[in-house]
Amino acid sequence: MSENKTSRYFKYAIGEIILVVIGILIALQINNWNQYKKDQKLEQQYYCRLLEDVNQDLVNFNDYVHLLNEKIATNNTLIQRLQDQSMPLDSIAPLVLKSIKYSIRDAKATTDAFEDIKSSGNLNIIKDLSLKNQLADYYKTLANTSAVIESSGLAITDKRFFESEDLLSSGWIKLIEDFNTIDTTKVNYESLKSNINFTKEIRKNMLNDAIFYLGINSRNRQLLMRLEKEIVAMIEILNSKCKNAID
Repeated sequence: MSENKTSRYFKYAIGEIILVVIGILIALQINNWNQYKKDQKLEQQYYCRLLEDVNQDLVNFNDYVHLLNEKIATNNTLIQRLQDQSMPLDSIAPLVLKSIKYSIRDAKATTDAFEDIKSSGNLNIIKDLSLKNQLADYYKTLANTSAVIESSGLAITDKRFFESEDLLSSGWIKLIEDFNTIDTTKVNYESLKSNINFTKEIRKNMLNDAIFYLGINSRNRQLLMRLEKEIVAMIEILNSKCKNAID
């Protein structure tokens, strides 16, 4: 009888162990499933956040192209007036400022969502490997373009701020006047203006500078225009992903 009881207890114990193992496996499966659903939801949220960022890139792109178009138009007017020997410095100087304004403005991508994905270690949550590679290429392209545009902008500001030998006769006195920053209680403004000598040589130097501004701004616009297709294509991809997530 004792042997029969031992046999039954042994079988019972094995059965208990099997039930426990099955319970653990079921619990692990449920946990994995819950984690999968959480990761899937987070992945979908990232797609929508990435879409918001790239849509902002398109807004920034359009704003910058609009700015460059304005500057290029001003560049051409500036060149036209510099070629006309009868045009006084007062009619030329304001155009210089418009030609170079916001020259060091960059064209960097909006990377809040992408940086969050990387810094949080959640890059593996993006299951679409093709999209992951496209995103990496996209941000790399925008970063490279921004670096070139920023370098070009610095070249413009360096030329205007550091290479002019006669700032007074190159129009800076007019620009300062327009900014209303001359304190006439301390500065003899009329005396300053009497020292202006807008010579043919200075006009020629300003004309060369204006052509330089035109070339840089035109090049920057060309670089940006190459990005438009990539931005629009990325929006289409992410829009589809985000729409599926919402649906």
